Amino acid sequence: MKSTHALARLALLITAVLMVSLSAFAQEIKIKQKDVPAAVIAAFKSAYPQATMTGFAKEKENGKTYFEIESKDGSVGRDVLYNPDGSVAEVEETIAATDLPAAAQELLHSKYPKAFVSKDTETTEKKAAGDKVGYEVILREGKKRFSLEFDGDGKLKPKAK
Repeated sequence: MKSTHALARLALLITAVLMVSLSAFAQEIKIKQKDVPAAVIAAFKSAYPQATMTGFAKEKENGKTYFEIESKDGSVGRDVLYNPDGSVAEVEETIAATDLPAAAQELLHSKYPKAFVSKDTETTEKKAAGDKVGYEVILREGKKRFSLEFDGDGKLKPKAK
């Protein structure tokens, strides 16, 4: 009987820990355009008048709410994360592999010569201290798919644990 209670307490503890850890990550919910604040839509249309909006989401990260607009602008895929007041929090755009910093290109050619780059993105986080640029490259080597993240200088970022 004691072991049953101990197992039940352990299960509750594990559940509580998982719930707390999941709440620390961004929670994205797909929404309709009508659910996006007018200031966000206006800011997007002003900044990207030729882009076609293809999707909308509401995200909560560290207790803060953001609105994301997914779009296509010619051959560029773009996701823009906005604060509810319409100010930009982050911009993620697809780029050509040749637009990656030289250090990133060299690492890809030397360490992954047989890999096919399926997507390159440049992410710009808007911070009070200035923009923080980073890159993500999604590679395919045979059936294996993986992604690498680089800082603004093209240096490989360590994998987050």
